[in-house]
Amino acid sequence: MKRYKVLDIFSYVPKSIIDLKRLEEIFMDGIDDSNSIFSGYQVKKYNQRLNLEKNIEMAVNELRNEGKSIALIKNCEKIIAVIGYKELL
Repeated sequence: MKRYKVLDIFSYVPKSIIDLKRLEEIFMDGIDDSNSIFSGYQVKKYNQRLNLEKNIEMAVNELRNEGKSIALIKNCEKIIAVIGYKELL
């Protein structure tokens, strides 16, 4: 199994609904199997063919400019977080 380190989290839901620690757990549980849904959440590795809302696109561009890998966490097809990460050797 690959190992990852989360470097940045851009959350689009209030902390009272889901905190950053839980978003990181969801990322770790789902990053290796992006076709699965864990506890109602799906983790997808970013690809440029996605049509994103402006605020999400800005976060993705920032992470990309920093050379980080990017994943999106979705709930009911809505992006709730953008994750900047790196794969550990």
